[in-house]
Amino acid sequence: MDTLDPIAILQTLGITDVVKITSVTGGWDTTLWRIERPGSIYALRVFPTGRERNAEREAAVMRSALAAGVPVPKIDAEGIWNGHAALLLTWCAGHTLAQAALNHPWELLALGVAFGRAQAKLNAVPAPAILWSDPERWITRAGPDEMALAARLRAETDRPDRLLHLDYHPLNVLVEGPRVTGILDWANALAGDPRADFARTTTILRLVGAGPPGPRRPFLTLALRLVEWAWRHGYQQSTGPLADLAPFYAWAGAVMLRDLSPRVGRPGIWLDGQDLDRMHKWTDFWKRKAGIK
Repeated sequence: MDTLDPIAILQTLGITDVVKITSVTGGWDTTLWRIERPGSIYALRVFPTGRERNAEREAAVMRSALAAGVPVPKIDAEGIWNGHAALLLTWCAGHTLAQAALNHPWELLALGVAFGRAQAKLNAVPAPAILWSDPERWITRAGPDEMALAARLRAETDRPDRLLHLDYHPLNVLVEGPRVTGILDWANALAGDPRADFARTTTILRLVGAGPPGPRRPFLTLALRLVEWAWRHGYQQSTGPLADLAPFYAWAGAVMLRDLSPRVGRPGIWLDGQDLDRMHKWTDFWKRKAGIK
């Protein structure tokens, strides 16, 4: 197994004027460093070996989003070091929306509206060609057992070519004041119907967003409800009212169950059986509302 050497990786990318390198936590499947160069700051993101295609996809997605005016990091350099794909990205100013909401709770509504408008803007972007190798991949994320749900979604989808983030939540969005300055972590991006992205964010905010049990959880739950309300308002200010959301909410619940059920009980995962039960109830409720058996 390679020991990652950020200096060697940067040299491979043609970067030799580094002033300071700082390790950054937060990446699930990539390694991150904060790179300081004279007059500028960057993020170096390095992928595990064999993940060159993932890096290529993320780079294409971010370029498409940036060209459409969505606030995403700009790719300054990219390359391969010892089988590891690497992207050097501009460092986005600001704090995560989650941290900003805790630091300035009086700005919750303004932050939520900006959060929603930014997502609506990215969902209006045509997905780049690299995401079209499997145009129904967003549907099949619910799993092979959800055939009736998949059939309903195929019938409902009327904008299958839009850019979906599919991990859009307050830890992946940076803000300065009430302005969104960066949307991060595009690993899950796909082409699909924007209502899927809207439903996915709904389930994240509603079912897992408040964090582990503790004395601050009641406050966090209330704050998250306010952010969610404002996010919905901001999103639909930009798009108009969204129709026929029931099958998309059911899909988002099924995706969450498929993603999170195997992780319960692992170190660092605070979810438990009660959380999974709430996800099951959510999914079953919206299937009934959509008339899906």
